[in-house]
Amino acid sequence: MSKTDTARVPWIIRTYAGFGDAEQSNRRYRENLTHGQRGLSVAFDLPTQNGYDADDPMAAGEIGGTGVSISHLGDMDTLFREIDQATINTSMTINATAPWLYALYVALADERGVARAKLRGTTQNDLLKEFVARGTSIFDPTVSLRLSTDLIVFAATETPQWNPMNSCGYHFMESGASPAEEVGYAIGNALLILEAIRPALAADVFAGVVERISFFINSGIELVPEIAKVRAYSQLWTELCRERYGITTKWRSGCQVRSLTLTEQQPEVNIIRIAYEALPVVISASARVGALQLPGFREALGLPDPAEQILSLRTQQVLMHETGIADYPDIFEGSKVIEKVTGEIKNEARAIVADMERLGYAQSIGWIATRLTAALVRWRQQIESKERLVVGVNAFIGEIGAFSGSARVREEDVVSEAQIERRIASLKRWKADRDAAAVARATADLKRAAVEGENVLPASIALAKAGGTTGEWTKAIEEALGARYQAPLGSEINDAPALRIPRAPRRMRVLLAKSGLDGHVNAVKLLAFACREAGMEVVYTGLKQTPAMIVATAVQEDVDLIGISSLSGSHLWIATEVERGLREAGAPGIPVVMGGIIPEVDRPKLTRLGVRHVFTPKDGEVGVIVQAMIDTVVERAA
Repeated sequence: MSKTDTARVPWIIRTYAGFGDAEQSNRRYRENLTHGQRGLSVAFDLPTQNGYDADDPMAAGEIGGTGVSISHLGDMDTLFREIDQATINTSMTINATAPWLYALYVALADERGVARAKLRGTTQNDLLKEFVARGTSIFDPTVSLRLSTDLIVFAATETPQWNPMNSCGYHFMESGASPAEEVGYAIGNALLILEAIRPALAADVFAGVVERISFFINSGIELVPEIAKVRAYSQLWTELCRERYGITTKWRSGCQVRSLTLTEQQPEVNIIRIAYEALPVVISASARVGALQLPGFREALGLPDPAEQILSLRTQQVLMHETGIADYPDIFEGSKVIEKVTGEIKNEARAIVADMERLGYAQSIGWIATRLTAALVRWRQQIESKERLVVGVNAFIGEIGAFSGSARVREEDVVSEAQIERRIASLKRWKADRDAAAVARATADLKRAAVEGENVLPASIALAKAGGTTGEWTKAIEEALGARYQAPLGSEINDAPALRIPRAPRRMRVLLAKSGLDGHVNAVKLLAFACREAGMEVVYTGLKQTPAMIVATAVQEDVDLIGISSLSGSHLWIATEVERGLREAGAPGIPVVMGGIIPEVDRPKLTRLGVRHVFTPKDGEVGVIVQAMIDTVVERAA
């Protein structure tokens, strides 16, 4: 069989990166570009994602930890130092503050003399999945939808090569969704957004928006369903756009492979998993993603080091340049198996889309959240029953020993206390040196635009140029349109399979908390369900709880135990502050347990701080976790 003339570079290779301050991240970006990366995928830290500046008390313990800290135009200029905005393709994983980070990027292009029409990239700008799976929403669904659509409408004419929204199926699959559910939720979300903006746009502008909507999808380990899923995405999206709007468009997409499959046990096997999971989204020529990023193989242990990022990059390069998969037309066309599975996924996804359209944007949030919790419980039950085999977890157990320990962190990549102090000092200098009157005028204009129903992007760009900050933009929107909002957890379900959960011997009240600004709620949802099954009373405080909030609730609710979930790397700071708060509140006896992405080296440190149990991804049996919580409460009472 002869090879075709298909392009040798069929998708954009990215690594998801960002940490510390803008200067540190800029060094990493330029380093990654020298290794053959063709686009940037920017990770922002949790304060930036949640609308706080580094000097805000809510940012304590979180600055630069899981992404780069960006507050103002000077930060954005440093972040893209020696990087040409006219030629680079920039993806920004940002949602609640997406209009602001996009405004900073556009303002920087204006300052550099780069035509807005040349800007290429993506703002994730998908709030629905934040409400149900990831947790970095700020405002209520109505305000969130307004801000998201303002960005999309503005970008349609001002930055026509920009993808103003990634409708994210990725996070649904991470939360337990099936292939059909991922496709249905993501496409349903995109259609709800399009219907919200359609009345405000001329037909030709609306057509341009439809063509720029993109998707951020997941790719799991089950090869046939995943290949069929990508084909179902592509086919269903183009079919629905043609049926609903009479618009012929292509499916735009990026992908990261499934982090939920990456295990703390036998992390070496994750290298194999990542390579297999990358295959489905590029192997089918008619349904190939436009950009792909792969995680580090020790993701369940902590953030990736530079060597892990290079390994992920090389995995893609082998796939692209050595396997020859880009040299042939669609190898699955006419396959009875693939076409059958694709059709089944499409039909189920269509039904989900119809349900979401019937419910509407806001009502879909609770519906999806509850379904995802049930899916998580089913997934956990399949692993515990060995219906689903996971190498190193419930089958073929034992360490391999090819790699040991966590990622090797270079000194220049560490986010130290001294660097955080410099970051805060730099931000304060920025605020002191700018034209305060100009910032005040721009802030007032932003509030007026928000209240009067104008598109907030022009005023946001003006505020960026005046020297405004992330926290100030968020506060202005909050004052104009409403306070911060807590989405429901969605953990109370009735149709999930039974897990092996022990029963509490007496009444117990447990407080489950998400401390800090990390919003990933899967573990908390699953644990809340399990604790209720055990007969416990669960007090859930919601997302973004400071240690002081956790302590106050624990004392007020007279709880028997505090369970804290932390995935942002700030577990030591959180534990220190919670234990200190309990002592100061006269309640040092309330036991604390913690779970999350916690390096093994930190386990004894947490124990010395007073934490009774530390659970990490390798502690997968939720019944064992619940039993440990019960035993801790019983021991305290003895």
